[in-house]
Amino acid sequence: MPARAIRNVLTLVARAALIACAATAVQAQQLYKNVMPDGRIIYTDAPLPGAAQTKALEAPPPPSPVQRESAQRRAEEDKRKRDELENRLGDRRKAMAEAEDRVARARQNLERAQTALEQGRAPLPGETIGTAGGGVRPTDEYLRRITQMERDVEFAKLAVDEALKARNQAR
Repeated sequence: MPARAIRNVLTLVARAALIACAATAVQAQQLYKNVMPDGRIIYTDAPLPGAAQTKALEAPPPPSPVQRESAQRRAEEDKRKRDELENRLGDRRKAMAEAEDRVARARQNLERAQTALEQGRAPLPGETIGTAGGGVRPTDEYLRRITQMERDVEFAKLAVDEALKARNQAR
């Protein structure tokens, strides 16, 4: 059976169920399933002329108060679960956005530390000392400054790694 035919049958069954419910709510009416010569199924309150087959259906009894209350509880529980899921998804999206921001900030800090190190490699005035052989060597102050900038780069790399781990865990 083609998908379209199945969809039509399901639509008609759903309509029949609605008609059946409406019919019992108003008054007990007879319901008929009419199969037309082209295969279409039509639910009506009277037999259709020209139908290849007509079958009288019994309308289902109306739901009891207990059944209505049970259905209401199920609907409320389903809504609560949907709301809870939406809240969790919202929290997860927020955590992902925060993790992405943390990664971006850590990468910017790393770039700044690397740039500062590269620019700071040139000795500042007073950071070199002349040697007996006519050359120059860096002072202890220069070496401390460069060592600190190298540490800053290493700490920035660690911060990027930690931010990436946190982002991956948030996924």
